[in-house]
Amino acid sequence: MSVQWFGDSILDKVRKAAMRGVIDGTESVIEEGNSMIMDGQKTGRIYRRRGVEHQASAPGEAPASDTGRLVQSARTEYEPADLSGEAIWSTDYAEDLEYGAANMAPRPFARPALANKKDAITAGIEGEIAAVLK
Repeated sequence: MSVQWFGDSILDKVRKAAMRGVIDGTESVIEEGNSMIMDGQKTGRIYRRRGVEHQASAPGEAPASDTGRLVQSARTEYEPADLSGEAIWSTDYAEDLEYGAANMAPRPFARPALANKKDAITAGIEGEIAAVLK
């Protein structure tokens, strides 16, 4: 009688499945954050710039899109060896919006986006792994 070990193959499939879940989850955080910026209700002051009326966000709300640069700067980065992904908004002012600055209260969007998607990300990773183990 012989026993065959397929552990390395199984582990490779599980890692690839988990990474698919990480990628899907990270992309969903970008989508959620951008949606909060573009579509979320804003209650800040209304002003005109270059003949266009704009409603700003109030402290604590996701930032209101003005030029679209923040949303356009969104990208993801992955580290398959660590089974990790990162949602990044890379404008020079993204961090100030998220955490606030000396002259501005925070307008968080990235952390709330992750919090909104946390359960779905976990379920997605679990689902990908369960599918390859069937």
